[in-house]
This record gives sequence, C-alpha cells and structure tokens, in this order.
Amino acid sequence: MLKRGTGKRLWLALAIAALGVMAYAGLALAASPPIVGQVDDTYSASTYTIDQGEVAQLQVTGSTHNATARQDGPDSRALFRSPTISGGTTGVDGTQYLAAGDYTFFCTIHPTTMLATLHVTANGMPQARPSSSIKVTRRRVSQTIKKGLKVKMTPTTAIQGVTLTAKLGKTTIGKKSTSLGPGFNSPVVKLSKTGKSRLRGKSSAKVSVTADIPFGSPVTSKVKLG
Repeated sequence: MLKRGTGKRLWLALAIAALGVMAYAGLALAASPPIVGQVDDTYSASTYTIDQGEVAQLQVTGSTHNATARQDGPDSRALFRSPTISGGTTGVDGTQYLAAGDYTFFCTIHPTTMLATLHVTANGMPQARPSSSIKVTRRRVSQTIKKGLKVKMTPTTAIQGVTLTAKLGKTTIGKKSTSLGPGFNSPVVKLSKTGKSRLRGKSSAKVSVTADIPFGSPVTSKVKLG
C-alpha cells in the first residue's frame, strides 16, 4: 500500500513526464525556419529546407521582399509565391504541393541580389492540388443574355481566387472571379456588353467556360446554347 502523499507525488511525476513528451513532440512538429529577406536586399541563406506538405514562411526584416519560384506551375503562374511585404511574416503559398526536390526562387523586387533554393525533404506528404469538375448548364440564347451562364462546379477543397472566363469562339464574352467551397457550387458568369452583342440575334451558339484554379490545372466545359 502506498504511503500518504506517495500517490500524489507519483501522479505529479507522471504528469511532468507527459508534459515533457508533449513538449518534445511539439518541437519535433515545429515549422521549419523561415526564409528571411534582409535589409541589404539579400536572403539570409542560399538554401532553406521544409518537409513535404509544409507551407514555407517568408520573414522580412528590412526593405520590401517576396519569394517567387522560377518554375511555373499547372496554372501557368509561379509554382509557389508569397505576397510582397515590407515587414513581418507571410506564407509562401504553393510549397505545400511540392514533391521532394530542390526548387529555385527569387525576389521579383530584387532579382539580381536575391536568389536561393528551397529544399523539400522526403519527410511528410505533399498536399493534393486543388481541382474541380465543371459543367455549363444548357440554356437558350435569350436566357443567357439576360441571366448569364450558370456553371456547376464540385471542387475537392475550398479554392480562393478562381477566375471563370466565358468565350464564344476566341472572343471573351464574360468573366467572373470567385471563391468556391468544397462540394457543389453554382456560380453565374454574367455577359459583358460585347458578349450580349455577339449573342444577340443568334438562334444557337457554342460557348465555353474555363475555370483557372490557383495552383491547379484549368478545367473547361463547352455547351451549345439553343
């Protein structure tokens, strides 16, 4: 049988040990050191390291900087990119989708003095790139002129800054920027004055809507309006 107070001391020792394990785990899971943009318009190192699935951080200690990949991604923009900031810390969006490897990046404000490499280790797992199905709802030409093109989309995750571009042949007849939630969405692309003019008087027309998805591949749906 435990003496009076022994049980309390044992419980306290176990609690302290548990906290120690948690603290150690917290350190193990801590984010990688940030990319640092310095006052002399250089990065603080030539190479920075993150694990797969991690969003790299840019810390600006002076001047105005960003971190932008040299390589383009599936959206035909920089494979990863940060906002341009003049102080503080911001995420470098797109790094969470990278497979293990080395990726060159630079500051678009100071391209000759700020060039470095992002090394992505084999640890962790890259996040899936945002994607979505797309389908333009069939409508009559007259309805489309009045109400626009209704689009059905089912993204796999929330997507910010999607651009929907409607075209008649090579002519842009409408454009919309929107954000989508995961699952079913039904944005409407209203026609421009040019778009309404091009459709007015037609009994039928073949149109397309392309969704440009940040960090993902664009998707297109075509439909014949009656």
